[in-house]
Amino acid sequence: MKKVVSVLTIICALFINQTIKAQTMEKDVTIIELIQTEGQFETQELNLTSGKYRFRVVNKNVDKDLGFVIQKEEDKDADVMKSAVPNSFTTAYVKKGEVQYTGVVELKNGNYVYSCPLNPTPHYKLIVK
Repeated sequence: MKKVVSVLTIICALFINQTIKAQTMEKDVTIIELIQTEGQFETQELNLTSGKYRFRVVNKNVDKDLGFVIQKEEDKDADVMKSAVPNSFTTAYVKKGEVQYTGVVELKNGNYVYSCPLNPTPHYKLIVK
């Protein structure tokens, strides 16, 4: 019984430590929510300052899997798998009524576009100053 309690204590301590690290790592990260409806994002232009962001992508009742990606504006016609801004893909497909996040994306001054790489959506402007 003592071994079980000791193991559980260690597991809890590790979990708390990892949670604190995760919160610390995200301290300077801004969350931006984007809602996607059939064929489009509701927000069609973003103006941000340089910094670290996570994008929270919401599938608002679209009956197919959705995604999200950011590219530099000059790369918008290139292969998205090769030209995506690092960590800017959602971590999983966004299923109907669900939410997914990107990784932490560091954006520097410049012009970008965001879109759904799985379905035909326009390239929306993302301007970072």
